[in-house]
Amino acid sequence: MTHQSTTGATRRMAAALLLAAGLLAAAPAQAQNEPVRFFNRTGQPATALYVMRAGQESWSANLLNRGPLAPGQFLSVRLGESAGCRFDLRLVLLNGSEILRQGADVCATRSIDMAPEASPPPAAPRPQAAEADRQPPATEPPARP
Repeated sequence: MTHQSTTGATRRMAAALLLAAGLLAAAPAQAQNEPVRFFNRTGQPATALYVMRAGQESWSANLLNRGPLAPGQFLSVRLGESAGCRFDLRLVLLNGSEILRQGADVCATRSIDMAPEASPPPAAPRPQAAEADRQPPATEPPARP
């Protein structure tokens, strides 16, 4: 192999590596431009969905401008390349209750489930004392002189 062919192969390999690195660097920006799906995982229709970048102070306009979002359905939203990854979300249900999610990472997952918080399991019942434990202790008769 001559010096020229070795140099050419090295240049082609370097160009391929740079191209691959460029594609990998562009992947997060392209992913941010992909739509995010917000799923209604409640048992009621949702009447409003608001988003804001985490740490901001004002909510977006109602994203459900075409009517309620039925349980199990989703709304697909394109947030834009410069919007960032972390968002606070507020889903308002037909009965007026709200589902809040803070700091949802829309770059890590493109599907966000809006569901009520899981309620903690009920406390275990306290064990009942045994019958013998509930009776007052027996008193001994006074000692005889």
